[in-house]
Amino acid sequence: MIELPISDPMLQLTVLAVGVLLVHLLFQRLSIPALVGLLVIGMLVGPGGYELVPSEPVVGLLGTVGLVYIMFLAGIEIDLEVVRHHKAEAIGFGLTTFILSMVSAVGVGLVFADGWAGALLIGAALSSHTLLGYPIIKRQKLMHHRPIVATIGGTLLTDTLALVMLVLVLQSAGGDTKGPDGYLPLVLLVALVAVGLLVLPRSSRWFFERPWAHRADKALAVLAVLFVLSMAAELIGTKNILGAFLAGLCLNRSLKSQPPLLEHVRFAGQVLFIPFFFLSTGMRLELDVLLGGSEAWLEAAMLLLAIVFAKFAAAWATGWWFGYRPTARIVMASLALPQAAATLAVAVTALQAELIDATTVDAIIIVIFVTCLVGPMITRFAGRRIAKDAEAEADVKDKQGGDSQVEPEEPAR
Repeated sequence: MIELPISDPMLQLTVLAVGVLLVHLLFQRLSIPALVGLLVIGMLVGPGGYELVPSEPVVGLLGTVGLVYIMFLAGIEIDLEVVRHHKAEAIGFGLTTFILSMVSAVGVGLVFADGWAGALLIGAALSSHTLLGYPIIKRQKLMHHRPIVATIGGTLLTDTLALVMLVLVLQSAGGDTKGPDGYLPLVLLVALVAVGLLVLPRSSRWFFERPWAHRADKALAVLAVLFVLSMAAELIGTKNILGAFLAGLCLNRSLKSQPPLLEHVRFAGQVLFIPFFFLSTGMRLELDVLLGGSEAWLEAAMLLLAIVFAKFAAAWATGWWFGYRPTARIVMASLALPQAAATLAVAVTALQAELIDATTVDAIIIVIFVTCLVGPMITRFAGRRIAKDAEAEADVKDKQGGDSQVEPEEPAR
């Protein structure tokens, strides 16, 4: 007879692995992001649901690794060449969407959170975005169009600013900014960033090119860099997710020059660590609060309105300034709308610091559910319109011998 909650770590791992597999198979058929299902599974089997599986030790450990792995992959996935070649558009959209999202989310946060620190962390959580719709854009062959490039490049800026805001607020709220040594952790963080960006790109490229370094050795070296920088960020008084994000940026180019190795790194995170982060986050949720708590739903509705306004306003303003068409602006907004991994990482960190409560986390997860469902749908619809318009304009141009007055959206070069 198995006693509940399950105490055997191997049985815990077995149950959760089967759950993750079923979620991936089912939600893939429904074209819904798997993270939605993982959060639901975690909520149902965790202490706040039916208490089938405890949050420690298996889920807690793997969830912590998954958190840093998410931010590590966020640093790797950013296309630094795109940002370098289209700085003005990427910076313009990144700053605009960050500021508008921050201001609108903080405004809602002041209504529900206990003070400025909690409200600012709600703003930091929702000012970043996850490009869930990028695979759709890639299938539609639109990834080199200028509006898409601006959105992808802006992701680097929004994620970085969100993490910086997180650290600043945590330092201030903890009373660590008083006295001459108050900002020492931030100074040490700047030094860590400088050393990492100067040393790691070249040294990693040199190591990856050595003939005697096997693929397993390279993968272990990547994990070593991730955990060393994560712990270094923790030891200097900031957060491990900052070190993980820095590790991703430092290894960005050298990993992309090794596609098989990059695929192994992604595989390890997406199959093992990251699902357990979403499961552990789901376990923090209270099923009763989510089903019967009107405050969580009210806060979620207000946050959702604020974020939708901010993303579409930023896309419209940037598109107007750089001359993008209305359909392209809709695609930009839909790509920036989904709140997923980075949002959840900041929210969980804020909850652990006791600067936001469980109700706010519930509200943020509801926002994640909705934006992850709606964002890719809008991207698919608007992306098709852009692709059809581009084909029609190309046909007109061919018929008119290249003298057409219609100017298609210029791809990025």
